[in-house]
Amino acid sequence: MQPTVNKSRRQVLTALFMALILIQLMVPWLGSLPLGAFFLGAAVTIIPVTVAIGAMVLGPRSGGLLGLVWGCYSLWRAWTAVPSIGGLMFRNPMTAIVPRVLVGLVIGWVFWRYIQPKMTYLFFKLLLLGGLAALLNTTFVLLSTWISFTVMQTSFTGIPQTHLAMWLITTIAGSNGLIEVLVDALLVPLIGVPVLRTLQQYQFMN
Repeated sequence: MQPTVNKSRRQVLTALFMALILIQLMVPWLGSLPLGAFFLGAAVTIIPVTVAIGAMVLGPRSGGLLGLVWGCYSLWRAWTAVPSIGGLMFRNPMTAIVPRVLVGLVIGWVFWRYIQPKMTYLFFKLLLLGGLAALLNTTFVLLSTWISFTVMQTSFTGIPQTHLAMWLITTIAGSNGLIEVLVDALLVPLIGVPVLRTLQQYQFMN
């Protein structure tokens, strides 16, 4: 009966994490820290924290699913909300979806492969995973944006094909990325350690 119980718990937790991500995306200040007063259209995203913790609890496949939910909503919002420089970037499906799925897949795989078998020095290990989650998201967002401009030369997103536009995008995303690495590196262990220890106590993560 134990595998069946764990499967049911896993499905419930997956649904809860998906709901939490959607709430963070829909409710201002829960999923991002707006910096529009300082950088045009900028916001520090803290949703990688939720995706990373979900991937650590549920594994890489469910982590990838959580990232997919995040990416699909970002794509939809980019095409329906009032345009901004940051928002226009995510009209490209490759930019909106791929980095977010990778966050869930990579963080989940690293945790279950290297950390879950021996959960010692957990705070410091999650500190690194939190920074890695933000770094993966920012790096692949910038990489896909550069590919879109330089290799594919796309203009369907509404972003003008100029060096100034590219400079603005990379500056904003890069500045966000540096702050996100610090913020997510701190939040993931602060939230993740008690969550993982509690689940371990109730023998969920076996």
